[in-house]
Amino acid sequence: MKKRILFVIPSLDLGGAEKSLVTLLSLLDYERLDVSLLTFRRGGTFYDMIPPEVNVIGGTGDYEMFDGDARTAVKYFLKKGDFSAAADRLRTVVNYKNTDPYLREKKQWSYLEKRLPRIEGHFDAAIGYLEGNASYFVADSVDAERKIFYFHSDFNEYGMGHEISRELFNKAYRVVAVTEKCRQELAENFPELADRFCVVRNITSKKILLASAGNDPVFDRTDGKKIVLSVGRIAEAKAIDLAVKTCGELKRRGCDFVWYHIGKGPLEEQIRELITGLGLQKDFILMGVKANPYPYMKDCDIFAQTSKYEGKSIAIDEAKCFAKPIVVTNFPTVFDQITDGVNGLICQMDENDIADKIEKLLSDEKTGRTLSDNLSAEKTGNEEELEKFYELLR
Repeated sequence: MKKRILFVIPSLDLGGAEKSLVTLLSLLDYERLDVSLLTFRRGGTFYDMIPPEVNVIGGTGDYEMFDGDARTAVKYFLKKGDFSAAADRLRTVVNYKNTDPYLREKKQWSYLEKRLPRIEGHFDAAIGYLEGNASYFVADSVDAERKIFYFHSDFNEYGMGHEISRELFNKAYRVVAVTEKCRQELAENFPELADRFCVVRNITSKKILLASAGNDPVFDRTDGKKIVLSVGRIAEAKAIDLAVKTCGELKRRGCDFVWYHIGKGPLEEQIRELITGLGLQKDFILMGVKANPYPYMKDCDIFAQTSKYEGKSIAIDEAKCFAKPIVVTNFPTVFDQITDGVNGLICQMDENDIADKIEKLLSDEKTGRTLSDNLSAEKTGNEEELEKFYELLR
């Protein structure tokens, strides 16, 4: 008899956890598993990549409206005659001012939860695949033998309150960290729950990536310029402003290249203003979202990532599969993926130091070739992590 499994995630829009889930779903054995997926929001960058064997439970339009702009949401619910929802949306605005993080988070979730579909039936395992609301939903609203919560972030950086986290983790069969360092941080913060924390790394399939990349070049190289590429949400954690400032510093030094960035996010307008303010409109190109970024990873010359923090960077693991010279900032978990001077260059979170490393790769082909050769010889891709996931279900 197949095991009934439910995955829950807020959306399948651009993001590392979202991409990781789609990869995992593509590798599961559907002869053994009956899999359902609840996304709070319908659609998204990776939505069309869900395998056909998965029973997709779409979120509600009311949830999407409620979780959007407050003024628009209140007007929508008043026009609909749902005065309770309109009042709750106003309460969420007031609740943001609550100085008690535990009460603020709990109340916020209580308002959102009302707008989500009811999940009927019993599951062998229910998996909140992203820290926060997805895990709260599994904890409070799903009947399951085992409740498993994924934590993709560095706990000390993420800012999730201890009290609400402890309450959540107490309901868990396992809490899955995506790196050993992330697991250690959880264990240090919650030593009484240490035996519930385990590591299952985000799965990167080199075979899938190379097939998705194809063989055709995608960048215009008629001007002979080198291509620097970065990929990620335009959000605070990814520090895209630092990438733009680094681009400006390299241009000031006379380096000849174009920097492309794939992704979107809440800080996009500020980044566009910064690009314009530094006169980099032809040098730092925002490409928007690409459901398939792999042709661009394959065709670039240097992959750069300027994050402030990560749990485990899927983008770095993917870039490693293409054996491109990699430049990364020294966020705490980067050392799980990159050894400085061996398979990448690690730098300070400072545009001058990042620029030094990129300039070295632009001007010294030998250094770049050494990094690429080492990456080509390194085992990349980690499909064996799938067995660790299956172990959670046994």
